[in-house]
Amino acid sequence: MENLFNVGGVELPQPFKARRLGHVGFYYDDLAAAERFYTDILGLRVSDYLKFDPEQPPAAIFISHCTDHHSMACISSGLADKCDVDYLRGVTLNQISFQVGTLEEVVNGYRFIKERKIPIWRVGRDFPGSNWAFYCRDPDGYHVELFYGMEQIGWNRISKPVAMREVEGEEPSLPQRSEQQEIHDALNDDVELYEGHKSEDLTSSDYVVGGVTLPRPFKVNKVGPVHLFVRDVEVSEAFYHDLFGLVVTEEVVWRGHRAVFMRLGADHHVLGLYPLAMRQELGFSELTTVMGTGIEVCSYLQLRDAVEYLDGLGLKRGPKVPSELLPGIDHAISYIDPAGHCVLLYFSMEQIGWDGKPRPAQQRRKIEAPWPESIAALSDTYADQTLLGPIG
Repeated sequence: MENLFNVGGVELPQPFKARRLGHVGFYYDDLAAAERFYTDILGLRVSDYLKFDPEQPPAAIFISHCTDHHSMACISSGLADKCDVDYLRGVTLNQISFQVGTLEEVVNGYRFIKERKIPIWRVGRDFPGSNWAFYCRDPDGYHVELFYGMEQIGWNRISKPVAMREVEGEEPSLPQRSEQQEIHDALNDDVELYEGHKSEDLTSSDYVVGGVTLPRPFKVNKVGPVHLFVRDVEVSEAFYHDLFGLVVTEEVVWRGHRAVFMRLGADHHVLGLYPLAMRQELGFSELTTVMGTGIEVCSYLQLRDAVEYLDGLGLKRGPKVPSELLPGIDHAISYIDPAGHCVLLYFSMEQIGWDGKPRPAQQRRKIEAPWPESIAALSDTYADQTLLGPIG
């Protein structure tokens, strides 16, 4: 009989439920170049910097497309040289982070993973971002985070002030103060709440996007999925399924190689696992074991306009991946970031219903070349969760 855990009154195989891919982090030799790529070019915004010395450049840059404090972290590779034993063999992914619904789940998840002798990287509360979390290593050395309580940044674009950053480096004790209580206590301590980092994108708004003027002809709607090259797909699949509760949506065999696509919710997948042997065959950089990260824009029209815009900037395109190796993703095109990571731009992710079955491959859209001006709607077009609030 399988041992089940009570998670909010529901019996599950793990003592937590990973709800979504929250954010990803990558190492960069040139943080300034990474910042320009993701902000000036792709339109995300800087929400915070991590500095160990006020007189020195930042050690990390936190970037967001939404109200989450960050959906991407750009980390100095100098930190990887000091603390990440797998960096030198190409593990340039600093973290892949899954969100749970409660702090209790983080604590129980930490104990669950630790009891199974999985290497723990760190545990506690992270700043910038305010989230409680623990990190462990997967079989390839990728850091996997389970977190709760990501700081939210509202209309004024101001992050929490440094004075409210109470870093914790151990298993959280329960219960903790609510965020409302933290703010109340900070006010009583005369903390100036509006001294956090404020992001601004004051470049000219030359493009009309859905009736709103923006600096670019598109708006990033989501970060993810993450696609990784791994040494043993079967071992990695078992790790993410048995320990973190991801479910296999689909597997694809290509030229004798088996790739697996795993989900958390209705999106076809948040994680793609490809055998490392495919990296050279597909033409990806041998400097990184990361195949790529998806970035979703809000519509097919925006995707077409984004391609024209990014090609016009002279951005380097990534390898062309056969469509069967990107199941669940409709029209897509990739570009290369400053560290050689592939960024996959797309507009639509197939949605999985209550029965857990993906759309049969023969019923998926056939991608025309060149792309037409408009395309027919599918049953799940615009059905996935979308960006709430103003697009700019």
